[in-house]
Parts: sequence; C-alpha cells; structure tokens
Amino acid sequence: MALTVYTTAPDEETAEKLARGALEAGLAACVNFWPVRTMYRWEGELRDDTEQLLLLKCGREKWPQLEQFIKENHPYSLPAIVALPWEASHAPFRDWVEGT
Repeated sequence: MALTVYTTAPDEETAEKLARGALEAGLAACVNFWPVRTMYRWEGELRDDTEQLLLLKCGREKWPQLEQFIKENHPYSLPAIVALPWEASHAPFRDWVEGT
C-alpha cells in the first residue's frame, strides 16, 4: 500500500532540501510542495506564519525510514509528520510509487 506523507517546512529552501534528500535516498517516489498560510497555537501563543507544505509519496515499507529522515533533517523541534494511507488510487500511479 502506498502512503502520502505530509510535513511542513519554514521556507522553500528547506522544503527543497527535504524533498531532494528524500528522493535521492530513495525514500519517496515524488514530492509536491507549495506555500501555505498556517495558523496554530504554540507555547501559549497564537501564531500566523507562512510555510511550505510538502506531500511525499512512498510505499508503506519506506515509511519508517522516511519518518526518520524527516526527523533528522527538519529544523523544527516538533515537525508535523503525518502518513495517510491510500484507500483508493489510480492503480498505475500507485504501482509506480510502490515500486520506486
């Protein structure tokens, strides 16, 4: 089964570094990222920031290594790292992701 893993990064340079590193290590088949506005509560304060949202596609067997890679290379002390399984997907694309 394939997964979409999402995380955020503080800027485009960091997002590109995470994307390129995951791809070069063979942990993701492809990565999309784009700017988003993020509002959240952190350390008792309401924050309003811009970030880069990354969607990394990978096979389930690569999830543990991808999670570890993001934790080791992410500048945030508590990065959002969420894996969403594909309940349904275009079979040829899913097969490509799982085989990469």
